[in-house]
Amino acid sequence: MVGMSIGEELREERRRRRRAGDPRLSPEGKELLRRMTTGDLVDEFQAGLDAVQISDPLLNGDDDRKPNDD
Repeated sequence: MVGMSIGEELREERRRRRRAGDPRLSPEGKELLRRMTTGDLVDEFQAGLDAVQISDPLLNGDDDRKPNDD
């Protein structure tokens, strides 16, 4: 079996953490995220997302650059 590089090991560890749920997120943080996505804060959260989309040319389709134009 071929060994993994350090980068591959780090990537695999991040993947495992994502799939298991990151323990660094506190119960309070989880509750806030739940409220923002499905609860009483969903309208405010969506308004924030909409504002970012309107103001960012890459997200709203107004960017005139072609792909790979830097």
